[in-house]
Amino acid sequence: MIETPLPRIAHWADVQQLIDMNALTPAEHQLIEAVKQGKWAEVGSAVPKSKTVSVTMRAPLLQYLIKGGCNEFDAAGTGVQVEGAWIVGKVDLNFASAVGSIALVNCHIEERPRMLQIKAPSLLFKGSTLAKGVNAQGADVVGDVVVEGATVEGELCLSGANIGGQLICTKAQLLHGTGNALNVQGARIDGDVFLRGANVEGGVLLSGAEVGGQLSFKDARLRNAHGYALDMQRTVVKEGFYWQQVENVMGRVDLTSAHLADLADDAESWDKCGELCLVGLTYDVLHGSADVDQRLAWLQKGAVWDEEFHPQPYEQLAKVMRESGHRTEATSILFDKELARRKAIRGRWWSDRKPFRWFLQLCWDYMLQFTIGFGHRPQRSFYVLVVLVSVAWLFAHFAWKEGDFAPNVAVLLISDDWQALAQGPDAVSNPAMVWGDADHAGKDYETFHSVAYAVDVVVPLVSLGQDAAWAPSTNRGPWGWHLWWLRWVLTVLGWIVTAIGAAAVTGVIRKD
Repeated sequence: MIETPLPRIAHWADVQQLIDMNALTPAEHQLIEAVKQGKWAEVGSAVPKSKTVSVTMRAPLLQYLIKGGCNEFDAAGTGVQVEGAWIVGKVDLNFASAVGSIALVNCHIEERPRMLQIKAPSLLFKGSTLAKGVNAQGADVVGDVVVEGATVEGELCLSGANIGGQLICTKAQLLHGTGNALNVQGARIDGDVFLRGANVEGGVLLSGAEVGGQLSFKDARLRNAHGYALDMQRTVVKEGFYWQQVENVMGRVDLTSAHLADLADDAESWDKCGELCLVGLTYDVLHGSADVDQRLAWLQKGAVWDEEFHPQPYEQLAKVMRESGHRTEATSILFDKELARRKAIRGRWWSDRKPFRWFLQLCWDYMLQFTIGFGHRPQRSFYVLVVLVSVAWLFAHFAWKEGDFAPNVAVLLISDDWQALAQGPDAVSNPAMVWGDADHAGKDYETFHSVAYAVDVVVPLVSLGQDAAWAPSTNRGPWGWHLWWLRWVLTVLGWIVTAIGAAAVTGVIRKD
């Protein structure tokens, strides 16, 4: 009996003829009575292990009852609700309208149900085994689509579907090898999408989908080594995206241009992604860790796609961090973005065999990095100036002690008083130091101070009179000779550092 396919059923008379011929199985009789009374056809409590007469239902009868039968059939209108049956034949419901819910719970479904653009209050495959998947492309489901605990060996296709409730794939086994295990591309789901604890072998395609609630991959296992483990290009999640405690990921995870209201994640789950794309990803609130090192590792993995560096993931994270009060962390992220971006630029010059351009870029990058932190740490220019002033002070201090300084005024240098100290019979080893003593002619001259002299040499915006009053001599000793040449270098560096620092502070060199 169970090997005999049923003919197409269009009227109650066709069913009555099968009853009169004793051509229906016990499960099919039970199904008819259950639909009449608006109850569940409880054939068994678990998925049947084998196809026997007592549990078998055939597709034509299911199709007839799901569509509501006909005028001669007195049904309760609650739909077809079956548990524990073995369903044979192709359930063809393409473009059909179901009267009531379709619930095939803990059933074994041999052939792939055809539900293209079906209209139904809800679809339930909880705990069932679908040996060849489901094609419900373009389905219009008012309530939930439930595949919780089900085993789907083939593609579960809901692309372009409109689901008014939730899509629940919690603890489901979605097994399609290297094919698409779950296809929800372009679908609109008003409620949540749960893949918590799901085991997926094949791709999960959510590109272009709109999820009105949450999207959760907590405890999920996604494996598609040679393709997309998760494709969320241009996906919109209006509530939370949960990427936490993910057990395993093999294959690409692509969140290109997706938008998430809330992002709840953990570093360990992202670490499991071999290939990750965050280019164009936006999110409003971040509920994961604010640890900069963890976030930078996340960005370094996701900002390079097809060997091209993209700064947008850094900018997005810095924006969210700044708006949530983590300003220091945001600055660190933008600084690291510039490091990575400039390294990528130098890499292109090098690969294009332009070593001169590469060298100029390297020098300019290091200049900006150490002086102002690429505009994100303008206080560094002050620290650099302090270092330059310290160098100038060190040389000025020893040059003064060794007597290698002289007044920077020509009239004084040829005066009898200076000549007496510098070259006369009573000459001293350090005439500049003696010149300002109370009993000498220079007692009213500018008093030398090594720190003030160093500031005069290095900082172009400051004039303390030291550089105008005193000058190192190249002929008196090595300290004077070295300082005479060094001051030109320090003055040039001081101008460069001050100009770059001022540009960073005033915004000429943009931070963002």
